[in-house]
Amino acid sequence: MREWALTAVIMGAAGLVLTMMLWPTPSTGKRLLKKWEVADPTEAQVTDAVRYLRKRRLLYPWIYLAGGLGPDFDDDMTHLVIIVLGGALLAELIALRPSRSAQRVASLVPRGLFDIASKAVLGSYAVIVLGVLVHLGIEREWQRMSWLGASVAAVAVVTWAAVARPATGDGRVDMALRTRSVHVSAGLGAAVAAVLIPGKYGFFGLLAWIAMAHTKPRSTKINQ
Repeated sequence: MREWALTAVIMGAAGLVLTMMLWPTPSTGKRLLKKWEVADPTEAQVTDAVRYLRKRRLLYPWIYLAGGLGPDFDDDMTHLVIIVLGGALLAELIALRPSRSAQRVASLVPRGLFDIASKAVLGSYAVIVLGVLVHLGIEREWQRMSWLGASVAAVAVVTWAAVARPATGDGRVDMALRTRSVHVSAGLGAAVAAVLIPGKYGFFGLLAWIAMAHTKPRSTKINQ
């Protein structure tokens, strides 16, 4: 029990430090929007982006604290990586609830999944998850399969919300952040899946995460 408590405190402290290091500023919000094809963002657009990031960062200490009390894996590194990646994915999921001050906007054009997310990102994620699922099933790694199922469910909810939730605020920013949420969540989900296979596959999962999270949408989708 003491070891669990110590692990939880360490992870919570790590989450707090990470939150402080990654705390969003207006310059961070501006870089985010430019990266996601919102050219020359206004002050109001930057404010929306900063709010979006802060909602996620504020969850890190609490999620990591809870993760320290979760089930152990065969090695400490796998446990640590799962907490970090899973925590970031869970933060995306919990932060889906729109702000009370957000003003909902009607969309004149119906949105489809592939109007928001890249087919390459979603296809790569599906292939990785299916491959890991088959491997874990053959090896009868039931606990790891439960973690995989939880990550898949989180990615599915984030993806569904990106398509279904009402638009809020500036249309270009709203669409850009929807795309970012799907791509980042799919990348995190792919990395979690890869880490669940013992060995060196976790490294390739991290590469997949980086690649997916940095896959930009077509600029025509954001700027129309």
